[in-house]
Amino acid sequence: MTKNTCDKMRTLTATILAAFSALSAPFKDGDRVVFFGDSITHGGRYGEYVNLFYATRYPERNIWFSNSGWSGARAEQGLWSIEDDIVAKKPTVVTVMFGMNDINRDVWPRTNDTPAFAEWRKSAIRTYDLRMDELVRRVRDEAGNPEIIYFTPSPYDQTCLVNGKPSDIICNDGLAILADHVRSWAERDKAMCVDLQKTMVAINAEMQKKDPSASLVRGSPTWFDRVHPGPLGHTVMLYEILKTQEAEGLVDEIERDAGGADALSFTCTEKALPFPMTAEMRGVLDLVPFERDFNREILRIKNLKEGRYAVKIDGVEVGTWTAAELAEGVNLALNEKTPQYRQAAEAANICQRLWSGERMLRDFATRRRWMKMHYKVDPDAPGAVEGIIEKLLADGKDEISYDVKTYRDYLKNWPRHAEFEAAVVKDRAALAEAVRPRGHEFKIEADARIEMGAPFTDGAILQRGMPVPVWGRVAPRAGVTGAQSFEGRKVKVSFAGQEKTAAVGADGKSVLRRK
Repeated sequence: MTKNTCDKMRTLTATILAAFSALSAPFKDGDRVVFFGDSITHGGRYGEYVNLFYATRYPERNIWFSNSGWSGARAEQGLWSIEDDIVAKKPTVVTVMFGMNDINRDVWPRTNDTPAFAEWRKSAIRTYDLRMDELVRRVRDEAGNPEIIYFTPSPYDQTCLVNGKPSDIICNDGLAILADHVRSWAERDKAMCVDLQKTMVAINAEMQKKDPSASLVRGSPTWFDRVHPGPLGHTVMLYEILKTQEAEGLVDEIERDAGGADALSFTCTEKALPFPMTAEMRGVLDLVPFERDFNREILRIKNLKEGRYAVKIDGVEVGTWTAAELAEGVNLALNEKTPQYRQAAEAANICQRLWSGERMLRDFATRRRWMKMHYKVDPDAPGAVEGIIEKLLADGKDEISYDVKTYRDYLKNWPRHAEFEAAVVKDRAALAEAVRPRGHEFKIEADARIEMGAPFTDGAILQRGMPVPVWGRVAPRAGVTGAQSFEGRKVKVSFAGQEKTAAVGADGKSVLRRK
């Protein structure tokens, strides 16, 4: 092989590697990311969780995230909102997920199917394909050619038993067809594809082997519509997004050498914060290896004397581990006692407030569009909203219905829309400030102290050639209050060339004998 040929091969290999790397690259510093989709994007949590992950894991990056979900939208409605929801936001990345409303759920009956339904199903799939193709092309053409990340539609859970029964419609069969098409488009475009359909269906199947009523697609604890994922489902969505992007899994790795001592102190500023999780989100740890893959904050202390040690950070004890466990490395990421976790939890509160504001802005946009397009009224005209509410009530809707409630909320909140917009801007800045890593003081110290029996002091004289009982007491280290049990702990004493081990009794005492 000639040198020129080798050079060409190396260039081609580098190009191929770069292409594959681009397909899985995390968001970059300076990116403006818009999540585009239907109600699962509009009202869901996955955008919030992605924002929080990037803020805590990459605090040095300035990444702008925005919600462009539209409740009830199909890909066709997405076409109508490109100017306001995409172009005006000047994105560098747009994620696209439509399908749940495009599939026309009611024409996928479990039983009593008809030829007319079959035709409608074919028409729905054809229309989806045409509208998605046009939508992606227009986003690229009109928004400055941003990167497109395809999301397959999340599932409609047709298998979960509600009141002992599965769903009467099996429209996830149709969503699976749409997902196949999305995968093929991503492959054609050499674009990233987040396969929510495949992953979430597989997890639901495993969950339902143990509990047929379990589902990622709950809507809420009291409302089960088989369409909208709950917090657990959105955490799985986050996992799939991060896995597809090959995001950084390590918060930081702190390693020190104790040099054989039984105590160690040092200061450290970690490069990132752990990803905090609510109780609802932590259920994901039983479903996917989230902690292993994306939440590792490792503390490793080598060459401590054998024993058990307490770890303090900024004066707060966060746990106790053996010397062997600390040498192997312990994961602090989900330890709520650490100041790093508490800082991340404060950032999560800001991020939640930020995305509540984003959802409110999306509520405004959705109501105003439906008023213009469906009701043919000017949303700023006096009495327009009251007129829509009166019509809804006259048509049989009640005050607690979704439509009436959303227009009531709009009537109450729209006069403050400028205030909500300003709050979102303020919270973005507050989140960036809240995740700046801070320095912390670490102390590693023996978990307990050994108090030898009275005769065993410097200068003690022991009778030669006779068995010598050695006794003492294991007590909490200085400054520790409250009941402490060391029963069963091993104590080792070396003396006159011999080494003996005994277990601590219930009273904290231990006796060793020299033969």
